[in-house]
Amino acid sequence: MSVPRHDRTCYHCGADCPNDTIRADEHLFCCQGCLGVYELLRSHDACTYYDVEDHPGQRPAGEPEMRFDGLDAAAGLRAADTAPGRSTFTVQLPDMHCASCVWLLERLSRFDAGIISSRVDLLSRGLTVDYRTGQTTPSKIAMLLTSLGYPPVVVTDTDRQDGQRRSRRRLITQLGVAGFAAGNVMMIGLSKYVAGPGGLSADVDLTLRVIEIALSLPVLFFCAQPWLRSAFGSLRKGVVNLDVPVSLGIVTIFLRSMVDILVFHSEGFLDSFTGLVFFLLIGRLFQQRAFEALEFDRSMRSFFPLSATVLRRGRHEEVAIEHLCVGDTIVVRNSEVIPADSVLLRTGAVVDYAYLTGESEPLECAPGAMLFAGGRILGRSAELNVVKPSTSSYMASLWSRQDIHTQRRSLSWTSERFGLVFTASVLAIAIVAALAWLPDVGTSISVFSSVLIIACPCALTLAMPITYGTAMTMLSRRGIFLKNVAALGELQRVTHVVFDKTGTLTSPEQAEYVGEELAPSLRMAFSSMARHSTHPMSQAIARQSPWTDVPIANVEEIPGKGLTCRLGERKLALGSVGLADVPMSDVTMDVNRSGAMAIIDGRAVGRFVMRHVLRSGAREMIQRLGQRSISTSVVSGDGPDSGAALEGVFSAGDLHMSATPERKVEYVLHVQRRGGHVLMVGDGLNDIAAMSAANVSVAVSNGSSRIVPACDVMIDADRISELDHVLQYATDQHRVVGMAFWFTMIYNALGFTLACSGALSPVITAIMMPISSLLVIAISVGGARWSYRRVSWE
Repeated sequence: MSVPRHDRTCYHCGADCPNDTIRADEHLFCCQGCLGVYELLRSHDACTYYDVEDHPGQRPAGEPEMRFDGLDAAAGLRAADTAPGRSTFTVQLPDMHCASCVWLLERLSRFDAGIISSRVDLLSRGLTVDYRTGQTTPSKIAMLLTSLGYPPVVVTDTDRQDGQRRSRRRLITQLGVAGFAAGNVMMIGLSKYVAGPGGLSADVDLTLRVIEIALSLPVLFFCAQPWLRSAFGSLRKGVVNLDVPVSLGIVTIFLRSMVDILVFHSEGFLDSFTGLVFFLLIGRLFQQRAFEALEFDRSMRSFFPLSATVLRRGRHEEVAIEHLCVGDTIVVRNSEVIPADSVLLRTGAVVDYAYLTGESEPLECAPGAMLFAGGRILGRSAELNVVKPSTSSYMASLWSRQDIHTQRRSLSWTSERFGLVFTASVLAIAIVAALAWLPDVGTSISVFSSVLIIACPCALTLAMPITYGTAMTMLSRRGIFLKNVAALGELQRVTHVVFDKTGTLTSPEQAEYVGEELAPSLRMAFSSMARHSTHPMSQAIARQSPWTDVPIANVEEIPGKGLTCRLGERKLALGSVGLADVPMSDVTMDVNRSGAMAIIDGRAVGRFVMRHVLRSGAREMIQRLGQRSISTSVVSGDGPDSGAALEGVFSAGDLHMSATPERKVEYVLHVQRRGGHVLMVGDGLNDIAAMSAANVSVAVSNGSSRIVPACDVMIDADRISELDHVLQYATDQHRVVGMAFWFTMIYNALGFTLACSGALSPVITAIMMPISSLLVIAISVGGARWSYRRVSWE
């Protein structure tokens, strides 16, 4: 922190200081605003901010209070009230640019006690803030951000679409100005060519040159802004990004033209300069249109097939989340996610908001309490009355939000490092080529500019995100959803697949009761209790009774054991032998048999036995995995007898039955210690810990709103037979990226050779550069779609 900086630059933002009167702790500042930010950081012991990067700060704007007066009531600002007394909102920070910014912005809680946490998405320059509604407000947080030098822009979905339209209109305007200037400058050049040497009087020639310069200045200062602003901003912060070479080429041609016209009174290259910017803008517009057409990062969430259980006329119906209406009564079972903001009816409920807030302590709620979308019900089921409809895209965003900022920061770091190496190499080649053409100054400058402009690092910056994003979209259309592009990379490396059995490889067809005769009221009570669980066994038991639910109370689900409830004065239980105080000695109560015990007042009276049927295509899928040298095994909590459905599919050594959740984790770690890259496939009920331990995990979904935070992939239960195809498709995407990479290598090698030889003018290279980018996009999208069609989907 005490290391001296440049003598006349601001310690905070790096700008030149007009004088040396503003000082603190032997550091120089350009204004009182930067000094104020430094003192704020120092008072909160946050000066480590300056250790991450030199001059990381932004000069703070003055008097922000009036700008944010209406922020607290802005429509669409509050993205979600995540829990009682807590909320979250997202803003855009255009001035965020480096690792120091990330370090500071993710520690906002040091400056405002009402802020719980803050998460940065560096690539989109977004900041999501979780805060306590009683201690701070969005307007206060916005003023804090402004005082730190990061004035926020509040962005709703509508604002984002408006912003895209404004950006497109600005780009089209720049293209129009550049096209107008290029056309007129070329017409002037043509008139001079037709007139020939000495064909124009001195006054006319001077007038035409003034017009050429006047037409070119807006091209430099307005039309070339996308490249010049980016390059200047990166260099000002000590970072070399991928726009630097192009900007150098643009500026070099313009300055050379000015010297020729004003000093040597020759023609210059303003026609090449304006044409260069014009064609660069055409390429930028096509790239932007291509990205908007893909929209894989956000639009894929609209495919998410989530539903909620709605209680209508005493019966349960599955309804898509988008079709929930205000006033609907929904039933949310143990481990399911609340799909919409609702009011709790009847009995109390225990809600886990850890997925939203990070706090692990569940919240006990009384009837009438407000429950927020994204919370997870624990224990007994809850009946809720919807007060604010939700959407599948919001629910899907809860699943993918956990570590997306870490992933994106890593991709940004990789791109930045690549940009530094690539740009340095391009500059070196351009300088050497230009020197080789001396003393022919004109050709030397043309070669220098051509080399800088033709450089195309598309393989890393475009190929991977577009290929993987397109692949994710294609898979989503088959009911297969990936959390992020990192999951696709992990799927390529899988060497061992571990399956849970119930609900994944097998489907429950029917639950048959064996044991003492039960009164109809007790049969209905067990069925009613089973409806409170999402376990496949419970759902099979619930389906056997067509009658209306009976009034049971105190329903509780004990993970790994089963369900308990009360029917009047009697205590009922449904699940494992551990719930019974007095197990029966009858053969139907054999602990090695699969099924759920029916227990009344601690005594086992019978057992619900479920007949499992291997899912269609599962056997062939296992065989195809073996042909690809991917080993498979089953680790299930079901009894040994339930493995009969898997005999002939797995060897005896690969079947591990009666496994506890802890045993599943141990098995996954055992395979990893032997060098395996493990894919865990389960339903997310008793195997969440194993999913977290695996390298990559797949949750088999039956369309309920129970999102599994630990999983990387969600697959519709009917698509499990396509798992091997998913792994093959993921591997194919690595080859597609490789194709784009080799194309870029060949393009750059050929382009550099022609540019260094003087065979290409800057205008031609300006045409070639966007064409190469569009070809990379075409290879990435086309390759992902072609490889999708090659797969023999079921």
